[in-house]
Amino acid sequence: MSTLDSSGCNILIADDEPVTLRMFQRYLELAGMVTVTAKDGQEAIAKMKHDIQVAILDLNMPGMTGLECMRKIRKEYPGTEILIISGVGQISDAVAAMKAGACEFVTKPCEPEDLIARVEQALRTSKLSRENQQLRMLVEHPASNTDFAATTERSKDLLKKIHKLAELDSTILLTGESGTGKTTIARMIHNLGPRAGKAFVAVNCASLPRDLIEAELFGHVKGAFTDASEDRPGRAEIADGGTLFLDEIGDLPLELQPKLLTFLHEKTFQRIGSNREIQVDVRVISASHQDLAGLCEERRFRPDLYYRLNVLKLHIHALRERQGDIPTLAEAILTRIAKRRGIKNITLSESACRRLINHNWPGNIRELENIIERASAFCEHNRIAPDDLDLSPEITSVHQPTTGGQASLAGQTLREIEKRALIDTLEAEGGNKAMAARQLGVSEKSIYNKLRRFDLFDVYKN
Repeated sequence: MSTLDSSGCNILIADDEPVTLRMFQRYLELAGMVTVTAKDGQEAIAKMKHDIQVAILDLNMPGMTGLECMRKIRKEYPGTEILIISGVGQISDAVAAMKAGACEFVTKPCEPEDLIARVEQALRTSKLSRENQQLRMLVEHPASNTDFAATTERSKDLLKKIHKLAELDSTILLTGESGTGKTTIARMIHNLGPRAGKAFVAVNCASLPRDLIEAELFGHVKGAFTDASEDRPGRAEIADGGTLFLDEIGDLPLELQPKLLTFLHEKTFQRIGSNREIQVDVRVISASHQDLAGLCEERRFRPDLYYRLNVLKLHIHALRERQGDIPTLAEAILTRIAKRRGIKNITLSESACRRLINHNWPGNIRELENIIERASAFCEHNRIAPDDLDLSPEITSVHQPTTGGQASLAGQTLREIEKRALIDTLEAEGGNKAMAARQLGVSEKSIYNKLRRFDLFDVYKN
């Protein structure tokens, strides 16, 4: 009995014989697969999509043979596995089909069980191929936003620290609000250090389902769980020799944190379902927009893991705290957009630039990129004017004091509310910590302690 859950799998069947076409379709749909049918090769090419995992092609079809059709599919859809079927069954045909990239050559007529077994094996191969392709793209083309702009003194100081930390091989913790460019900084540290040229592998702990994080990080062996049809390396193993970037580390499930702690200490791990120790040589950079020390107090993050991650700490300031970088950032974003669209350039008027500088930027660089992208799509003559910039109030209200009403606190943690109250009070009192302490009903010492706890001490050190 098959152990593959093939429900929802997309299969293309192309055959010029209507009886064979209907019969194959019925066999596979009874096995829970979703089928798409075509009466010849040209129709098969027209119906091909990236989500089709297996294509079953008749060898002798009018207009375009199965081999010709297969060559086109292999070129444009490399993640799709091909089965060639024929009523002839000649050895020369089978050899030609396998050389051209077919995973199976099936002779007609065939038993339903045999066809389903061959298709299921092709599905396993397709799944593994697509996963490996995604992992290669992850390593070779890591996600990156705008290059770091160091125009302000604060940013120049950060850039100096980046160069210093890059020379070391210690574990680094990057802190800062969402959208400040922590992934870009991690990539810079990797490229400037001795591991440049090796793999840079990123794992977003917030975007992966809880039950898949361990498998993504450390891999699994065949049979470890349902659908584990092949051995599969994890991100830590793929990053061997290079850098493993753990983004949003504060969202790592508590039950997985001891295993990560062991990995950081010994650089060894076991794939799920295996007792064999695997040792790797990686540099670990982690990042979080959350207050990890606060999460430790709330028992949502292990203190020993926090100390292991927090060997070297680098805080990336919010965009509103270094608004002098905005013109340089905007220029870099526009250059990238123009290159992507194949046009000479897109410019930003001085008045539009001033409007960007005066914005509060609750979404940081990510928000800047989105706003400029939208403005560049609707501007006239590839020049962005102030009216092209959509700085909607509902976007900025997250960080700006409200007038005529109070912003909702629903969904925010007590720590986030406390941090927001501290920032708003200090801003209202012009940074005067004694006045802020009186307004909040705490001692001035408490203000200093909270600034350190929320990584705001450098912002309000004067």
